[in-house]
Formats: sequence, C-alpha cells, structure tokens
Amino acid sequence: MFCKNCGSEVSEKAAVCVKCGVATGVGVIPGVPVAGAKSRVAYILLGIFLGGFGIHNFYAGYTGKGVAQLLITLFGFWLVLPLFAVGIWVLVEIITVKADSQGVPFT
Repeated sequence: MFCKNCGSEVSEKAAVCVKCGVATGVGVIPGVPVAGAKSRVAYILLGIFLGGFGIHNFYAGYTGKGVAQLLITLFGFWLVLPLFAVGIWVLVEIITVKADSQGVPFT
C-alpha cells in the first residue's frame, strides 16, 4: 500500500504513514469518529463568521490558505473585489472541504 499524501510505501496494517504522519484509514470503522477528528460544524461556523480572516483554515490545519486569506483581507479591506473574492473562496471551501490537513475526515 502507498501513502495518499507522500506516495511512500506503507505497511498494510499501519494506521499512519511513518514518513509524513498522515492517517492511512486502516482500522477506521465507518460511522465511528476518529480520535482527534475535528468537527465539521465548527469548521462551517468558523468559515461563515470568521472566514474572511481564514480562521476556519487555521482550525483545520491549512495554515498556508489561512495566511493567504488573512493577508488578502487585511491589505485589501478597502477594496471590494478582494473581499468579494475571499468570500467566494470561503463559500467554496466550507462546501467542498471534508477533511483536515492530515486527511482525517471531519466528524
């Protein structure tokens, strides 16, 4: 079996990749929350209320996207187009993102 994140070979019984630390999904029972999984409701609410500042991405571990949204909002607050673009970006993210940065699905 190969890691879906870094592509390195992983044991069939391994719960995480030794090289990058991403969960492999082995031992995950459908419908049972994974230990350490983050809440999808919290992610969506953070996106709705604080999405322009990228807080929902920091919560999910997507630091790069969070910093980008924060900087665009802080430096483009006086322009309508950047704020509109970030708003669309946040809306798309809260609809499509189903897992955190480590690949662990939201509960």
